[in-house]
Amino acid sequence: MRGGPSAPTRMRGLSLIEVLMSVLVLGLGLLGLAMLQTTNLRLAQSSNQRTIATNLSNDLLDDIRTNRLVATKYTGTYKAADVTVTACTKIGAMTPKDQTDEFACKMKQALGASAVAVVQVNTSTGRVSIQLDWDDAKRWKALEGATSFSMETAL
Repeated sequence: MRGGPSAPTRMRGLSLIEVLMSVLVLGLGLLGLAMLQTTNLRLAQSSNQRTIATNLSNDLLDDIRTNRLVATKYTGTYKAADVTVTACTKIGAMTPKDQTDEFACKMKQALGASAVAVVQVNTSTGRVSIQLDWDDAKRWKALEGATSFSMETAL
C-alpha cells in the first residue's frame, strides 16, 4: 500500500447533463446575437430614413434660396398621399409649384405615403423652417405617432 491520499478515479468523459447545459448556453448566446442583429437592422433603416429626410429638406431649402424673390410661394403643407405621379424629376426651368410637387413626390417615394411636410417662410425675419413627419411604426411597434425631423435656416 502506498502512503498519502488515495488515487483519484479516472474521468470517463462528459455526462449528458454537462452536454445539455453547454448546448443551452450556446443556444442562448446565438439567440441574443440574432436579436442584436435584428435591432441593428431596424436602427440602420431608421437612420437611413432620417438621412433621406435631411437631404430632401436641404434640396427644398436650396430651391427656396434660388428663388428668394418668390420664397413665400413655398409656404404650405405638402402631403405625400396627394401625389399621383410616379416620375418625380422634371427637366427645365421650374416654378415653385413644380419644385414643391417634385419634393412631395420624392418624399412619397423615400418616406412613404404617410409623409407630410410643413414649410414656413417668414420674409420679415428671413427664416425658413421645414418639418417632415412620417410613419416609422412598422419598424418600431412601441412607437406611437410619427417620426419627425425639423430644420430651420436663414435665407
